[in-house]
Amino acid sequence: MKKLLCLVLVLAMMATLAVSFGEEEKTYDLQGMTVKVRLWDFPNPYSEDTDKVNIDKYLPIFEAAKAKYNCDFAFYSPTVEYDEFTTEWLQSIASGSPAWHITNNFSGMWIITMAANDGLVDISKALDTIKIPEGLKHIATSGDAVYGFTTGYPGTEGLVYNKAMIEEAGMEYTPTEMFLNGTWSYDDFYNYLVELQSKLPEGDYAFFIDPNYWSIFASTANGTMPISDTLELTMTSDAYIETMEFLQKLFNAGVCRMPNVTENGSYDNWGTPSATFDQGVEVAMTHRAGWQFGGLNNNGIDWGFAPYPWGSNVTIENNDYHTLSDNYRAAFYDYGCMGTILSGVENDFPGIDKDYLTEALVNLTYDLFVSEESQASLAAKADGAEEEGEINMGAFNYEEDAIIFNWLSERVIFNNYVSFGNADMLDCTYNDHEKINWFGNAIRYAVYDNLSMRAVLEAIAPQIEADLVDAGVK
Repeated sequence: MKKLLCLVLVLAMMATLAVSFGEEEKTYDLQGMTVKVRLWDFPNPYSEDTDKVNIDKYLPIFEAAKAKYNCDFAFYSPTVEYDEFTTEWLQSIASGSPAWHITNNFSGMWIITMAANDGLVDISKALDTIKIPEGLKHIATSGDAVYGFTTGYPGTEGLVYNKAMIEEAGMEYTPTEMFLNGTWSYDDFYNYLVELQSKLPEGDYAFFIDPNYWSIFASTANGTMPISDTLELTMTSDAYIETMEFLQKLFNAGVCRMPNVTENGSYDNWGTPSATFDQGVEVAMTHRAGWQFGGLNNNGIDWGFAPYPWGSNVTIENNDYHTLSDNYRAAFYDYGCMGTILSGVENDFPGIDKDYLTEALVNLTYDLFVSEESQASLAAKADGAEEEGEINMGAFNYEEDAIIFNWLSERVIFNNYVSFGNADMLDCTYNDHEKINWFGNAIRYAVYDNLSMRAVLEAIAPQIEADLVDAGVK
């Protein structure tokens, strides 16, 4: 199979060369004008501050692209802090000249704000000219428009557990084994945590979770989310309410540790797992992202991985997790895309048709930031080639964890709720509760104060609908 894959990739590369030398590859002429580039975690090969290794690697790529597209390059540097990036970009567009034209990495967290303010160019037609799997062309979207592409599917996050605590408690199965056995429904999950809690030493807890993380990841695992990808408010649906009411059930059962409290009296949901689970104390299972796995290894934690449980909105056959219904999904809420172009770019390229310019800039981005080898591999995958090889263990310590994670990553879906929150579109209040001022706090305090989840969600949904309308999103 590996030899076959190599043959497929070689043929794909030959096909690429055939286009170049036989069918006459399409070229673009930017008439010597300057393309403004925004780099993120990528070396500027023209900067004196860049080390020679990176200059030697990337300067030839930029110089070749400069000649191929008949253009020059300038490099944008922000003049504001991270939280003000979108403000600076929108102001530059309003002034008649966007701050930058292309970028190697654009966060999905910015797309809703930028799209709602007509700050991005729809590149959907231009994407027809690069050969990558169709799914990678439809991740960076808002409504019917496409604002970027990716060269790989974004990774998800999940639940991690302390294997030593599980074993010392005498549990028959680990959470990983529970999932592999197809016994990870809400009822299974509840019974498992209740049993674990009863066997842990006093002061330890079976679980810690920020209700916001539960909303993001547990909801998609139950085939729902608070706001659908078509911008329908599904936070009052039975499936979403079931997801959040189940979390309340866990808290009421006493299996969840409350977050630490900061000096100003607020809950420290972010810092609590770092102070407990990551140190190997107090918490047996919590939520962790892939970038945090290495820290667990550095701390000497013997940990395992399990996906989120599912509720009644998801089905399974014969306790085989492979048969989980298609709506059992894994969430991601941020990603980096490329091909993103700021609105008004045509103002900096007088005399060049906008559609032609968009197509040229998308292809220029692809040539600058995606290697020829990767382009050939993506083209092969677009033609249906299957990738075979050893399991990518990453930071995982156990093969079954890596297998489950890789399987889960094929079911990813973008949960846009965090992006709306970052764009200040989810403000709301509930019955003069002084701590509820946006959606995230509404679900947190519905859990912490044991409020009626349905009453809270049905009360705030019209307010959030109005926020989205006022923002021009709906």
